Amino acid sequence: MEFLYIPLDERPCNVYYPQIIAELQADIQLTVPPRELLSQKKQPAKTSRLWDWLEINITDCRAALLSIEMLVYGGLLPSRLHQESISTLTQRLYHLRKLKAEHPQVEIFASNLIMRTPAYSSSEEEPDYYETCGEQIFQWGWLQDKCQRVGLTAAEQAQLDHIQAELPSEYLQDYQKRRACNVAVNLAVIELVQAGVISFLSIPQDDSAPYGFTAIDQRQVVAQVTALRLQQQVHLYPGADEVGCTLLARAYNQVRGRSPQIYLLYSSVCSEQIVPLYEDRPLGESVKAHVLAAGAQVATTPEAADAVLAVNTAGQVMQEAWDQSMKDITYTSFRNLRFFVAEIERLQNLGKSVAIADVAFANGGETELVEMLDDAALWDSLLAYAGWNTSCNTLGTVLATASLGLGSENKHALAFNKIYHLLEDWAYQSIVRKSIIGTCLPRLGASYYDFNRQEALITQTIAEQLLDVWCETLQQSFTSWDIQQLSVFAPWQRMFEMGLNLEIAPTE
Repeated sequence: MEFLYIPLDERPCNVYYPQIIAELQADIQLTVPPRELLSQKKQPAKTSRLWDWLEINITDCRAALLSIEMLVYGGLLPSRLHQESISTLTQRLYHLRKLKAEHPQVEIFASNLIMRTPAYSSSEEEPDYYETCGEQIFQWGWLQDKCQRVGLTAAEQAQLDHIQAELPSEYLQDYQKRRACNVAVNLAVIELVQAGVISFLSIPQDDSAPYGFTAIDQRQVVAQVTALRLQQQVHLYPGADEVGCTLLARAYNQVRGRSPQIYLLYSSVCSEQIVPLYEDRPLGESVKAHVLAAGAQVATTPEAADAVLAVNTAGQVMQEAWDQSMKDITYTSFRNLRFFVAEIERLQNLGKSVAIADVAFANGGETELVEMLDDAALWDSLLAYAGWNTSCNTLGTVLATASLGLGSENKHALAFNKIYHLLEDWAYQSIVRKSIIGTCLPRLGASYYDFNRQEALITQTIAEQLLDVWCETLQQSFTSWDIQQLSVFAPWQRMFEMGLNLEIAPTE
């Protein structure tokens, strides 16, 4: 079956992750636009060329997995930086009506984010003025929303008054205008669901928070979905860069006429109530949302499940992965990792496929869990693993991998997905990145966002350290596989994420 895929942007998490997941099933052909048609960070794709490519390639497809950001704005970052009018943006959506009319057999699965509101000042992915006023803009939105919903304390009102006196009105107006465009496009896409053009719409929320602009916009979108009674076809939840994986799993499960049953195993009695960093709701609600968005269901017992999703969380206080050498005490006192690993082993011994969502820390996997699973020699028999960036980035990725991994006979693809994510999600994000920032970059006169023309040396050093960490830590695992090649590249010329060129082969 042929699936056509338009990614959110050009980074590996959006282009490559769905492709390596698709390799798990031999009957899937995932067709992706050539690299030159996609965005380049802040440089938007030429949407007219993408629409032409889509029209040419959609003919024989069973399903189309489409990012509205790429097709309407030219990519994720361009969706935050454009100067287009609402009418121009929404006019581009008429192409979808035309495509569906000409190819009614094609099921369209689409995604469109609610625009994020970072809590810090940086123009790395936002308009230029966010470099100096980003934190103020975030705080203004937070306080305005909280004022309307529950009221402000005297101290909070004073903070709001101070921000309003200092924040340039033209910046705030421009930011609100951009958000209005995003909401208008979301509402227009929801109308395409009502019209039967789009079969399923995912609306993830990137860098969300309990109060603020994202929550304000979310209420408008939810009101539209509820008014049109589209709750089964339009799902809204935290996430972003995992959405291509989610749409792939959803489409595959729907085409196959199945709904995998997923049993949830948590590492702490507090797991479901934790509100993860960069998200706006308890983790337990996000887990359910991602299971449903992937076209699966929650099983009430392991016996009734096709797979187990083992969710490794903090005990109570969530930290960044690079700080895990100084864990908050509740990682031990409010969590029993020994029991968690023992349960994974018990369920595997009963013949259950187990996938791990490693969300104990933000922005990287947990070293102690990786080591304990290695000590128990459980890695080779696991179905899937992910532990990158936000909790919901991880959830969507691992659920998609598990969905397509069920019944897969491709041992290479199963091992490759685990090894890739261990190298990138855990070894790089949790260990090597911090090492490179602390030692390599200063020596080369480079920084987190500026490699000082030393990218080749930096990425070579990263690859060497990744292999060192791998060999030192994984002593009982993947002995049937050799890492034959590993090189690293920086898709956006920064340390936040890396792409891996990885080749593995069976040992002789």
